[in-house]
Amino acid sequence: MNTELRNSLTGIFLESGRAHHTAFIATDGADPEWPIWYAEYLQEPLTLALETPFTKSQLVYCVMNADFEHSARAPESDWAEFYAGQFIERYASSPAPSTDKLALYHSHTCPYCALVRTAIDRLGLDVELREIFEDPKYRNELVDARGRATVPVLRITSPDGDDRWMPESQDIVRYLGALSSRS
Repeated sequence: MNTELRNSLTGIFLESGRAHHTAFIATDGADPEWPIWYAEYLQEPLTLALETPFTKSQLVYCVMNADFEHSARAPESDWAEFYAGQFIERYASSPAPSTDKLALYHSHTCPYCALVRTAIDRLGLDVELREIFEDPKYRNELVDARGRATVPVLRITSPDGDDRWMPESQDIVRYLGALSSRS
């Protein structure tokens, strides 16, 4: 895991939290439109840190999703560190992509999984397909790692054995496209 990137993102999120609190101090930080504020604040620093162009609407979705995941999976954990992990999971490039082992956890009946499988075929990439309803071992691995069996999820295993679990079909297709263009 890239500790430097994780620390950098955690710092970005902490700074955004302080800025948000300062901006909305008169309302004691209450802001029903907080995802929009954060998207505007985070667009440039996250684009630079992750070397990924973000739209504001994409960031609204991402911060809302990170907030939901934090509340559901790890409410006792530090929110900024959790958010950093969520963004690394979905957007960080791999330090040595040609040496990573890729496995797609999917279902034959899932239309989002079909989009990812089509991209894999089109790009001619070597990705192991793990059907979670045909082999309970794969479903259990996914639930153990992610807390649920929602697919598609791309498992990226680096040569040193670190795993990264990338959800969301569009993120996976984007990642695979970038991986293919580097080859």
